[in-house]
Amino acid sequence: MNPIIYIVDDDPSVRHGLTTLMEVSGFTVETFDCGESLLARNPLDFGCILLDVRMPGMDGLQVQEALIKQKNPLPIIFLTAFGDVSRIVRAVKDGAEDYFIKPVDGGILVNRVQQVLKDFGLELEKTNAQKHFTAKLKDLTEREQEVLLLSIEGLSCKDIGIKLGVSHRTIELHRSHICAKAGMANFTELFRLASKFGNTLD
Repeated sequence: MNPIIYIVDDDPSVRHGLTTLMEVSGFTVETFDCGESLLARNPLDFGCILLDVRMPGMDGLQVQEALIKQKNPLPIIFLTAFGDVSRIVRAVKDGAEDYFIKPVDGGILVNRVQQVLKDFGLELEKTNAQKHFTAKLKDLTEREQEVLLLSIEGLSCKDIGIKLGVSHRTIELHRSHICAKAGMANFTELFRLASKFGNTLD
């Protein structure tokens, strides 16, 4: 499915122009004449939001705040006809990907949207991989979780055995069980993922 570009602007001519630009560039488009309509839709399909800053009712920054409260992960690019630097800085600090002053150069905007979508896709892949990995680790016994966490801290089988009052061969056996439950061929690969994702047992 093509990424969806959610265009939010109270100006019909702007919505039409952006819709044409994005559709010609191969994107699916949904348009909204106000932020309230976007929030009611609560879009979660893979895509990007092009959000006007100044609109009747909720302005763009208020819509951004509401999306954050909804835990909506979609990236936002702000569009504004006003060079209101302080408001834009606030928007970027709150997680917006970028902003453009109208009238926007179509080619530059499309290129930025493509890059934002690429980065968002990579982040989603990482998040999904972490969730999948974490779900597998939920099946570990309490002792296996202890062994994994101590291993992440850098302790050897011998050191872990001493700390837990068991033999290093018992720790090796626990590691083997951990690998099997996590679907990993060896503990080195499991250790790499566990270190990458941090403490996934919380």
